[in-house]
Amino acid sequence: MSLIVTRFKVIVAVTAALAVLLASASTAASAARSWKIALGGNNPAPGDCTTPSHERVAAVGHVTLILTATKFEAQIVLKHGLPNTSFGVYMQQVPGSCPQSQANGGTLTSNAAGRGSVVASVPRVRGATAFFVQLVTAAGQPGTYTSTYVSVKP
Repeated sequence: MSLIVTRFKVIVAVTAALAVLLASASTAASAARSWKIALGGNNPAPGDCTTPSHERVAAVGHVTLILTATKFEAQIVLKHGLPNTSFGVYMQQVPGSCPQSQANGGTLTSNAAGRGSVVASVPRVRGATAFFVQLVTAAGQPGTYTSTYVSVKP
């Protein structure tokens, strides 16, 4: 009989632990916020962290920005960009991590049709209130695309 009681207590304890883990995962997932925004050529100069960009020209693609308490992620889709071009991905966070001196989000390379995609992620900067992404070609080449800025309360 005591073996049955012991097993029952273990099952209850494991069930309670799983419930706590699931609740934590659910809370963490619900803390993520995301925005699908335009990616276009009507943008500030590369590294300009003070001029908000609101795309009013034909978009060349879109970006889904995802923010959590600890992460800044961008799911970038280029649909009508420069063909066969390698772009540095600059994940800009204002204040605190802008301008970037190098492509902190890796590289996106477009195909012959000017299409490409990449998912980039960097740690979120504490206190940052504006977030955007820039695709920048190598020095001397034309073509920089910037996403619309997303502003959040700290």
